[in-house]
Amino acid sequence: MKRADRRTVSRVVREWMGRLFGRRFGPMRLALVAFGLGYLLLLRRPAELGAMDWFVGLGVLVLASLAGFRPLPVVLGQAGMLALAELYAPAVMVEVKVGASAALFELAARRWGRPTVVAGTALMAAQLVSAAATVEGIGSALYRAAVIVSVPVLLAGYIRSAEAAARTAQERAREAEHSRDLAEWGARMGERAAIARELHDMVAHHLASTVLRVGVARHVLPRTDQRLAEVLDDVHASATTALTDLRRLLTALRDPAADHLAPLLAETTDLPATVQGVVEQSRQAGLTIEAEIGLQIAELDAIRSLTVLRLVQEGLANVTKHAGPYAKVRLRVAMEEGTLQLDLENDLPRPGGLNGLGMPEQDGTGYGLLGMRERVALVGGTIDAGKIPGGWRLTASLPASGSGAATTDRRRP
Repeated sequence: MKRADRRTVSRVVREWMGRLFGRRFGPMRLALVAFGLGYLLLLRRPAELGAMDWFVGLGVLVLASLAGFRPLPVVLGQAGMLALAELYAPAVMVEVKVGASAALFELAARRWGRPTVVAGTALMAAQLVSAAATVEGIGSALYRAAVIVSVPVLLAGYIRSAEAAARTAQERAREAEHSRDLAEWGARMGERAAIARELHDMVAHHLASTVLRVGVARHVLPRTDQRLAEVLDDVHASATTALTDLRRLLTALRDPAADHLAPLLAETTDLPATVQGVVEQSRQAGLTIEAEIGLQIAELDAIRSLTVLRLVQEGLANVTKHAGPYAKVRLRVAMEEGTLQLDLENDLPRPGGLNGLGMPEQDGTGYGLLGMRERVALVGGTIDAGKIPGGWRLTASLPASGSGAATTDRRRP
């Protein structure tokens, strides 16, 4: 036999075996076959079994192994074996009843509805017919028939209900995850829109005015000095390009499909005093803050300054929300080798509420940290937030200029 032919035969055998002993009910069928063989060979003396006993016993095992192909015909066949066992092979009655119940259970678990009703009716009819032939009381026969049919059907119904509940739970979990993704997406888009408005208010008007004034100067000033004319032309061209890029950037910020944004450039602001003002407001709210604010951060441009300001505001607000209004905070904002470093640490609340005041900790959505991550990514910085021994820490690193973005976070529990 060729190698390809052997592979084909092997694949066919594996498919047949997989269908015969499926993952779901295969172990049950194998256990039933093993039980039947053990019953015939060990619990019953083979010499004491007649031809009909062997026929019925082996027939039950064959039918049990075929339940993966046609469950309804197998149950009907088991009903026939049950009637034969009642009349002609009582020695293997236990094996036959177990096989019939197992076949009905698999059918009910796989195909609920009319097939189960037909199979259950066939088993009850077989039990009642055999009872009538053996002159058994109608009450006893009905009880035995009800047990054979109801137990596997009820068990299969319970399993189907459990599977349906599990599927419903999985669907709800997927829907909840989808809702969280949508909420996070909305928060990201809202943060980008806010940044776009701030950019527009802070930069666009001034830059447009600069372009206009330089353009007027080019036409008003005399062209006697060629170098001055070249400088004005260069300034006008650069300012026009910058204004175009800024408008394109504002459009990208408002566009949900914009996932990567270039670094932002703007004029400088008085950042140290502004950050100190935010710290003083938080102190008035009850926080105990040890602040170290470097004067060199004033060298940052307006966009990075605004990012730092929002990080400090959101970080202190999170401390108040999660650790309480009387928590101890250590804040450091300074320039190190051309990079701004922000480090904010706070103590965790003591048992019994926020700092022992009996105030419950507020649940957070995580959108504040998501917004900070968006802002830091836009200026090519990194952010990290998470628990430390005895507290919580937020760190951020922003380049004074340049591009690239990498952000990580460990969500607040």
